Amino acid sequence: MQITQSINRNALMIATLSFLLGTIILLMHMIIPWDQILIIGLLYVVIAIVLNGITLIGLLANSIINYHCSKENLTTIGIFLLNIPIAIGYFLIVANNPFPNTF
Repeated sequence: MQITQSINRNALMIATLSFLLGTIILLMHMIIPWDQILIIGLLYVVIAIVLNGITLIGLLANSIINYHCSKENLTTIGIFLLNIPIAIGYFLIVANNPFPNTF
């Protein structure tokens, strides 16, 4: 599908970067036994929630304003929201892994 609206392209880029950064931080936590990675991860989560929340509000407003592109808007919102269950899964991995240097 062709993404024609710039807000949708930007939102997909933000979602992809959020996913990649979260995955990198999780892998660092799993590989490197360094407690400060947890603090970095928590700080990242707070920043990601704020940035993604603002972006989601923009996407919802865009879907109301540009209702004629509803398929593109709803697809973008759906892909954007996929980061929520991924983040919950990552949190559960960190919470249930008492030994961060082992898989």
